[in-house]
Amino acid sequence: MRGSLSLGLATSVVASIASAQSAAVSLGPAATTVTTSPSAAPPYFSGEAVQLTDEVLVKVAAALKNETLSRVFAFGATNGTSAAVNGSRHSCKVLPGDAAWPAGSTWSIFDQLLGGSLIKPAPLAAYCYPDWPQYDADKCSDITTDWFDGYFQSSDPASIMLPLYEGRTCMPTGYNWTTTCTQGAYPAYVVNASTAAEVQLAVNFARNQNLRLVVKNTGHDFNGKASGKGALSIWTHNLKDKAFYPSFEADNGYSGPAVKLGTGVQAYEAYEFAKESSVTVIGGEGATVGVAGGYTFGGGHSPLSSLYGMAADQVLALEVVLPDGRFITATSKQNSDVFWMLRGGGGSTIGVVTSLTVRAYPKLPTTTVTFNYTISDAPSVNAFWASIGAYLDNFERLVDAGSYGYYYLGASSLEFGTSYAGDTDYYFRMESLVAPNMTIAETKTLLQPWYDALDALNISYTPWYNHADNLHVLHTHYRKVLTDWSSHDVWEVAFPLESVGSDVVKTASRLLPRSVFEAEELRNQTLLAHKDAIEKQGLFIAGFHITGTGLAIEPPTDNAVLPAWRDALAHVIVGSEWNFTSSWDTVYDWTLFVTEWMDVMRGIAPDSGAYMSEGDLLEPNLQEAFYGSNYPRLYELKQQYDPTGLFFALTAVGAEGWEVQTTDPLPYSWNNNGRLCPK
Repeated sequence: MRGSLSLGLATSVVASIASAQSAAVSLGPAATTVTTSPSAAPPYFSGEAVQLTDEVLVKVAAALKNETLSRVFAFGATNGTSAAVNGSRHSCKVLPGDAAWPAGSTWSIFDQLLGGSLIKPAPLAAYCYPDWPQYDADKCSDITTDWFDGYFQSSDPASIMLPLYEGRTCMPTGYNWTTTCTQGAYPAYVVNASTAAEVQLAVNFARNQNLRLVVKNTGHDFNGKASGKGALSIWTHNLKDKAFYPSFEADNGYSGPAVKLGTGVQAYEAYEFAKESSVTVIGGEGATVGVAGGYTFGGGHSPLSSLYGMAADQVLALEVVLPDGRFITATSKQNSDVFWMLRGGGGSTIGVVTSLTVRAYPKLPTTTVTFNYTISDAPSVNAFWASIGAYLDNFERLVDAGSYGYYYLGASSLEFGTSYAGDTDYYFRMESLVAPNMTIAETKTLLQPWYDALDALNISYTPWYNHADNLHVLHTHYRKVLTDWSSHDVWEVAFPLESVGSDVVKTASRLLPRSVFEAEELRNQTLLAHKDAIEKQGLFIAGFHITGTGLAIEPPTDNAVLPAWRDALAHVIVGSEWNFTSSWDTVYDWTLFVTEWMDVMRGIAPDSGAYMSEGDLLEPNLQEAFYGSNYPRLYELKQQYDPTGLFFALTAVGAEGWEVQTTDPLPYSWNNNGRLCPK
C-alpha cells in the first residue's frame, strides 16, 4: 500500500501510553482564560478567550507524568516544520482497528482535557436498524419524516447533507438502498466545540496521532467535506455568538459598521441578528447554510452578490486555529497569508475558524419575484424553448441592474428535477428573482423587456411580487412559518427550504462569463445546451443570473476568490438523478455521465471556472477550475502551514497529493468511505 503507516514506531507509542495509563488519571479541562483581546479585531467571544497555551500544556504534562503521553496533546512546530508523533509527515491516516489507533484510555484522557465534549456518534439513521443498540421504531419514524429537513440534519453532530459522499451506508427506512447500516464515512469521534481550547486540543490530538481530521459546521456541502472514514470531527455548529459594532476600523482601511459571527451561525440566524441591528449582511439564499463556515471560505455567492460581491469580499478579520494548534487573529496586516487564503481559498484547508468579522450595510429595501410556467402554458415546444432563450437574452441587463435570479429547468410533472430522458413535461421555475433597492414598480420596469418577449411567445405566467424595507425581513419571515403554518410567508415562496439528505443526485457546474451573453452565437449555444440536457439527456438545471463583482463596491484584490467569478454572469448547475434503491453501478454511470456532459458547458466557456462549493468532485483540471491563477500560491501556503496534510478534503487545496482508498465499488476518491493515504 502506498504511503503505508509506520507501524513499528506507532505501536511503541501506543504501548508507552498504555503503560502510563495503568494508574487512573483524573484531569480537568486543559484551558486558561486569556484576558487580552486581539488588537486588529473585535474582542474575543467568551469561548474564544478560553484557550490552550504552552503554560497549560506544562500543567497537563505534570499531571500525566509521562512524556510520551504528553506529546499526544502538544503543539506542532511552527512555520511548516511540524511532524506527527509517528515520525512520518506523509503516511496513511490510522483507522479504528489499526495497531496505532488510540486506546480507549487515551480517548478518555482526551475527553477529560476537553471538559467532556467528546462524542462517539452513531449514524443518524441507526435508530432504524435492529442490530444497532440505538434501535427505536418510534424514533426511526420521526427521523424518516424529518430526513430531508436542513435544520434537522445540521443539528446532528455527524450527519451530512449529501450522504452519497460518505458512502450511502446508513439511510432511513424507505430511502435505503441496502438493508444494513454501517458507520461508513461518518466520523468515529466528534468534538462538540464551544471554546478555542477544545478546537486546539482536537487539532493537536489528530495531528499527533495521525488521525484523519474533518470539520463540520452544518454539513451543507455538495461534496461531503465534513465526512471521513474513521475521522475525528470538530463540530463548530454550536459556536453561535454574534456581536454588532456600529463603527469598526479594520486593518484593510474599512471604516464602518461590522458584525462578528461565530462560525456556527447559520444564514437565518445571521439575518435575524442583522435585522435586529438594522443592518444588512451578506449570506446565501439557503436558510440552513453556515455563513461563517465553508460558504464564506469558498467564496460564497449570494442574492446580493450582483450588488455587493462575494461573501469572502466582506471579511475584515478572522480567528483561526492553525494546523500546529496555535490560535491566531488574521487580518490584512496580521497573519495576512492566512487571511488571504481563507477568503475564497476553500474550507478544510489551513485551519479551523472560530469566528469572522464582516462588513455590514444599511437596511436594504428589496423586491422579490416568483413565477413558473410549464409546457402546458406555452403554445408549442418551440415557444417554450424560445422563452428560455428570451431569459438568456436578458441576463446581462438583469445582472448589470444588480439583480439576482435563481431558476430551475427540467422535465417532470412534479416540476422538480427531470423524471427521465425524453420526458416532455417541461417546466421553468423562477425560484426567486431578487431586486435589491428596488420598489415593485421599479422591478416590473426592469423585467418588462423579458415579459414582452414571453407575451410575444404567448407564454402564460403570473408573477408574484413581495417587497420589504429590509431584505432580511424577507429572510427571517421564513422561520415563522415553521411554527405558524397559518401565516402567509413571503420568504418560503421566494426561497423555500432546500431538500437535503438525499443520495440520489449528482451535480456539476460552470460559471459563464459576460462574453457568452454578449455574443448571439454563444447565447444560442447556451440555450441549445440547456435544451439538450433536459430533452435528450434526462438531466436538470438549477441556475443563477449573478456576478461576483458588486455594483456598489470595488471587489478586493487581496483575497483568493476564483477570478472567474468577477466576470461571471451565470452560474449553471447541471444534475442527474437515480432511485433510492439504485445500485452503485447506476451511481457510477450517472456520475461519470454528468462530468462528461459538462464538457458542453466547458466548451462554451473554456477560460472560466466552477464554483468549488457547488462543483463536481470529478471536475477535470480541478485546480484551475476551482482556484484559477490563485492555485500556485494557495498550494505553497498549504505546504508551509500544513506540511503533514492534517486538513484534507476532496477538491480542497493540496488534495491531489492524497487519495481516499474507497471501500465502495467506486474508483478511489469518489467518496470519503475509505482510508486516506498519500499518493
